[in-house]
Order: sequence, then structure tokens, then C-alpha cells
Amino acid sequence: MGPLQEIVGVSVVAAGVGGAVRYAAYGVRSQWFGPAVWQGRADTAAVALTFDDGPGPDTEAALDALAARQVSATFFMVGRQVERHPEIARRIVADGHTIGNHSYSHPLYLSRTPRQTLDELTRAQQAIAEITGVRPEWSRPPYGVRTPGYFRAARTLGLRTIQWTVAGFDWKQRPAARIARDVLRGARAGAIVLLHDADSAGRRNRRATVASIPAIVDGVRERGLDVAPLGALLAAPAAGVPERVHV
Repeated sequence: MGPLQEIVGVSVVAAGVGGAVRYAAYGVRSQWFGPAVWQGRADTAAVALTFDDGPGPDTEAALDALAARQVSATFFMVGRQVERHPEIARRIVADGHTIGNHSYSHPLYLSRTPRQTLDELTRAQQAIAEITGVRPEWSRPPYGVRTPGYFRAARTLGLRTIQWTVAGFDWKQRPAARIARDVLRGARAGAIVLLHDADSAGRRNRRATVASIPAIVDGVRERGLDVAPLGALLAAPAAGVPERVHV
């Protein structure tokens, strides 16, 4: 092999390694750095709705929309947002929804040291617990990006990592109908749906997301599925007997 071929070969290998590392960190379904749940049990014949980045100014409208359809969801909350909107955070719990840890300040963990990552998760746990009285058992990293340091921190705090099956891509500026269409396109038994009730940067509102909730819930039910709490989709099956979850 000549010098040029050697250089090309090294470049290809380096590109392959870089691509693998990127997938390990960014791939929603990747298990390379640690275990992450991206879908629930299909035998429940249900989907779960999850919301990130709140609480914020549009969260209460989202809660109203969920209450109107008698649906329970999971809110992965940002610690500093909880501090800014404590009453809304408490209402999420009072309305019967589950809460999770979505970091304290919504950083990209790739740009944080393991110690800083642990601090992010710890501060969020403390803020959420002090204000709502509930200590989260689940975590969703910002942008879904995980690192070895993130998983060490999550293990230290006893947090289980939850990703998603399908997204509404509502972090982009798009109408409610398109958000609902994207969710329903991928909705199937066991699906974990990613939506946002706030913008961690405070630049955009989430009114379109709120407006999409009725269409999402109705569309899921028209397919013969239920909208169930995330915990129901993650619970161990009883003695191997298929179970249908009703809420």
C-alpha cells in the first residue's frame, strides 16, 4: 500500500470512529454509553406523552388541554424553570402528572465535564424536590445527547434515562396540524412521544404544541390505542400475560 492509500485508509477509519462516537452520543436509540429507554411495552396498546423544557408560560394551557382529554403525561423539567415558575411546577404534580429531570440549565452535555454534568443533574433534582415535594426517578438529557459522564451522574443519582420513539419536532416553528401529523405518523403501541411545553431559551412560545394536543390524543384513540402514563408502558409485565392499559 502506498502513502496515498495509507492516508486515505486512516481518514476513512477516523471518519468511521467519529461517526460511531457521534451516534453513541446523539442516536436516540443508542445504548453504547449506557442504557436508555426509547420505547415502552407494545402489549399495553398505549402511547405515552412526554413534555420537555418547562415549566413555562404555556404549560398551564397544556395542562388544561390534557385535563380536557383526561390524559396523564410526563414532564421532564428544567431546574431553573422550576425555580422561575414554582406554582406551575406544583400544579403539574397536583394534576397527577409524572415529573422527570431535564437538567438544571439545559446544556449540551458534550460541552460539560463529568463533574459539571453531575452538578447539573443534582441541582435539578434539588430544585424539583424542594419546590414540588417529588424527587424524579427519570432523566432525559437535553437534546437527547448522552456521554459517559452523564451516565455516571445518572447512576449516582439513581436516575433512569428516558428517550423517545417519535417527536412532533415542535422545537421548530410549525403549525399545530403538522406537529400532530408528525406524531401520529409514528404513533404505535409502546411509543414514547416527545413534545415541548416550553422553550428553555425563552425565544419561542409553545402555543402550537398546546393546540396540537387534542388532535394527537383523538388521533391515537381513533387507532384503537390509549394514552397512558409513561410508567404503565415501562412496568414489567405480570407473569408474561399481555396487558392492555386503560386510563
